Amino acid sequence: MPAGLLMYPLLVPALLFWWYMQRFRLNFLNVVHGQTFHKCVYILVAKEEAIMAAGAAAQQAFGKPTTDFMPHLSLLYADVDDATRAASQQAAVQRLYGEGSDYTTLLTDNGFVAEAISLWYTPAADRSLASWKQ
Repeated sequence: MPAGLLMYPLLVPALLFWWYMQRFRLNFLNVVHGQTFHKCVYILVAKEEAIMAAGAAAQQAFGKPTTDFMPHLSLLYADVDDATRAASQQAAVQRLYGEGSDYTTLLTDNGFVAEAISLWYTPAADRSLASWKQ
């Protein structure tokens, strides 16, 4: 069977998600660190109506139960201790926003407009990320 046909079951949910999705703005809140590999260091995104609706639509399109959706932009995936996570978080704040922690931005904008989606296969067990495919 051609490899493209194996992806067909993913195309229907992606198409459904696309129909639900509208162009909307994502606004960054702050850089934080979590406790897991996939939520090591990230930028929280404001839980505004459009992003929350898109998250709910994606969960529905892929047949997933509705869960607490935390919109974010991952900056670092890693298995490191809390001190290293905190240091990485502070390094990200410095690099993205400049000196101090008042979030005076060096970014050209403190968010972006979502205009498209990209579907990825991302097995959580693969910490090398080698098997991730678009």
